[in-house]
Order: sequence, then structure tokens, then C-alpha cells
Amino acid sequence: MAVIYIVIAMTAFLGIVSLAVDLGRVETAKTELRRATDAGARAAIAVVSQGTSAAQNAAIAMAGKNKCDGSFVTLTASNVSVGVWNTRTRSFIAGGTADNVTTFTAVQVYGYRTRANRNPIPLLFGQILGASTCDVKTVSVAALVAVNQVTTQSIWATSNPWLSGEPAGTLASQPDPGYVNSDHEWKQDIAGSTYTSKDDTRQYDPSKLYSTDYATDEPYTNPYEFDLPAGWAGSVIQVNITGGPGAKNDPAERNYYQADGTVDGGSISSYSDDAASNINAPGYTGPGNVDSASDATGSEHGMANIRTPINSVVGVFLNKNVPDDEGTPPPGLDFSTQTARDYNVLEPQTRQPFYVGSGQTSGGSQQSIVVPANATRLFFGTMDGHEWSNNSGYFVATITEYQIEMVQ
Repeated sequence: MAVIYIVIAMTAFLGIVSLAVDLGRVETAKTELRRATDAGARAAIAVVSQGTSAAQNAAIAMAGKNKCDGSFVTLTASNVSVGVWNTRTRSFIAGGTADNVTTFTAVQVYGYRTRANRNPIPLLFGQILGASTCDVKTVSVAALVAVNQVTTQSIWATSNPWLSGEPAGTLASQPDPGYVNSDHEWKQDIAGSTYTSKDDTRQYDPSKLYSTDYATDEPYTNPYEFDLPAGWAGSVIQVNITGGPGAKNDPAERNYYQADGTVDGGSISSYSDDAASNINAPGYTGPGNVDSASDATGSEHGMANIRTPINSVVGVFLNKNVPDDEGTPPPGLDFSTQTARDYNVLEPQTRQPFYVGSGQTSGGSQQSIVVPANATRLFFGTMDGHEWSNNSGYFVATITEYQIEMVQ
């Protein structure tokens, strides 16, 4: 009788051990698989504007960097679907069109560790009870939820990005002793002004060659500021240039440049901020030499330099502080090649100016810009080597912010 009781007790004991050990292993594997599909869904939704294939490839690549039960997670295109998330029914629908009111663009990613896929989670003690493996499945859905009303704003060619976030009266762009004529009355750009708000039309009169306060004839070149909700790092900004004549860095130019820096049949010249490139260089005599503005080294007002097409639209993220007070800036970015400008998703750092262009690749695909950690403001301006104050023209930009949300 004792032997019988021991056998029964051992069976029960093995069942408890299996529950404790194998269940723990299965739950851990499920958590790991969910982490992988979450990462895949986030990566996919960030590039969903590039099409279904781009989203699937991004999900597969990102999920594959994660492990589940000791093995790297493997997804296929069939695991990834592009569609919409309905906020009312809390459901994913493959395909469909987002209205950004009740439905939002979404990506659904399935993860499988199952017998059907020949990769179930093996059990240790469960084999004694006849259960050698256990299936694990997860599903993650990430959506691009519009968090702000679409903003339409003019970006004026007099907007010097290196005056972003600077107090009134701050100077930028070094005086140029090489230019002494009527087209170059002023040698530096000045932040701030006496106008009552950033929407005051006195600063943005497109009929005038220079942007002035009409009192001292001093140019004020504040870049346009797009405020970001606090704590929304990781959200996605999309920009589209929808109007405006374009920009000129010299009033003598025959044609306006487009937002991507093209002019006269598509020709492009790349510039850097002379003040940032050369102010500390031996023998510096001022930014009169275009050839000197050829790299993205150096910094001005705590912000990195950039190499990007002249007159193209440029952006820079800042936190709540004055950039001069933030210490060493990040490295400068180089957008002098079409390949660099044709990014699908860009993740700049704060105080690191970046190329926006028209907001689309040369092939017409929408580009996405990820908001960096601690960023609270996004500024837009145009590119010039020096002396933005004599520029003319503007662009009309439509700016939309999306938050990447894990909705399932």
C-alpha cells in the first residue's frame, strides 16, 4: 500500500514540478517572443509609408535581433500585415485606408513557436506526463496615431537654423569681408525681434527682399518653431512641402531653388555653415570662400554643422534649454549624396541639424523623422553658407506628428 501511495504521490509531485519548471519556461518564452514582435511592429510602422514590403522587411530584421528560448526569432513576410487599427472596435483590419480619426495606419506582427512551424518550446518534466512540447503564439499591433492637427506653416529663406532656440539679439553667421555691396548690407544674422508674436507678418513679408523690424533695418531670422508634446520621444514627424516659390540665397539668382536644393534642371550644390566649419581653423579670414564650406565639422551655438544642398529645407530638434548651454554637440551629418538624402527613416539627435528637403525621397516615397529623446521643439530653416539675411523666398510646409503606439 505504501508503494502505491508513493507512486501516486510521485506522479502528483512530477506534475507540480512540471507546472513550476515548464510553465515558467513557456511563460518566459512567450514574453521573449512578444518582445520580438513588439520590436518588429515598431520598426515596421516607422517605415510603413515606404510600402508593405519595406514594413515587412523592417519587422523581420528587427524581430530577428531578439531571442526566444535561446534561439533568434525568425519571421517571414506572411507574419506581417499592413492595415488600419480601429479605435472604436479595438481591432486590426488588414488593408483599408486610415482617416486619422477613428482608424489609423497600423502593422500587425505574428510570432509563432509551434509544432506546425517545427519550433515549439520543449518541455523537460512534461515529457514524463506525455507533453513533450508546448506551442507559443504572440501578436503585436503598432499604429501611427496622429497626435496633433496637421500644421501648415511658411518656412522663410531668411531662417538661419543656427539661431534656433537662441535669445533675442544672438548673432550667427560670421561677417564676410569679401562681400561689400548693396546685396550684402548686413554681415550677420540676428535672433529675436521686437514683433509681438512669431506669427507677426512684419517679419514674414514676402514682398520684401530682407526681413526687418522696420525700425533699425536689422534682419531678424528666427527659424519656425514646431512645438512637440512633452514625453513624446519616438514619435514620427512627416513633412510635405506643399507650396511657396522656393528659396534664393542670393537675390541675383535667376531662379528659386526647390526644397530639395535642386535648381536649373536639377543641379545641386552642397554647403556647410561657414561659421561652424572655419571659425576655429588656422588662417580663418571669414566665410568668403565657398570651397571652405565643404564639410560638416565644427559647430555654432552648440549645434552641429551639416553638409546639405544650398537652399534646401533643414530641421533641428532641441530640448527646452538654450543649445549653447548643452555642452559638446553631436557630430555633423553629411547629406551631399542622393543616397544620404533618400533616407526612409531618419533618427537625428538633438542639436544635430538634418536634411528635410521636400519630405519625400527622389522616388516620391514619404520620409519619416523620429523624435529623439528629450526633444521638446523642432525648428525649420533653410541652408546657406553664411548671411541668411539677404535671402529671399519661402516654402509652405505641412507638418504632421504621429505617435507610434502599441495598441495590441
